[in-house]
Amino acid sequence: MRRRDGFTLIELTVVVAIAGIVVAFGALTFSGYFQRSAARRAAQVFAQDLVVARSYAVRAQEPVILRVFEGTLWYQIVTRNSATEVVRRRFTGSSAEIDLSSLALDVSGDTLVFNSRGQIDMSGAGSALGTAAFSAGEITYEVQFNSLGASKVEES
Repeated sequence: MRRRDGFTLIELTVVVAIAGIVVAFGALTFSGYFQRSAARRAAQVFAQDLVVARSYAVRAQEPVILRVFEGTLWYQIVTRNSATEVVRRRFTGSSAEIDLSSLALDVSGDTLVFNSRGQIDMSGAGSALGTAAFSAGEITYEVQFNSLGASKVEES
């Protein structure tokens, strides 16, 4: 009679192969989750920044400008008269809070101006709603907003 003191090489190879397949599927699932999470978070931050820009314009009684730099994936909110920077968000590079692959504002000039009463001039939008799109990989979230900065975030 022969006594077995361990596992055979074939048994170990099968177990390692199965574990590798499970880890690969898990990595694919999480990569999609991280892309979706990054795009959604960027869209939600932008929606909150619209509220910040509007409230700052009303409180300071001066126009506030939201400028989007699509090519370099960042935007800033500044006051028109005093040039005070209210918010600056970067979505790529070493100082980025959120890593995106694209950012697009569907308004002519890529600029929104809140007047001192907190309203956006939507004449450059082509419709009653403006749109900003945030993409991370294959996932895109859109922020639709009106002239008062009220917004809705949806996956597109």
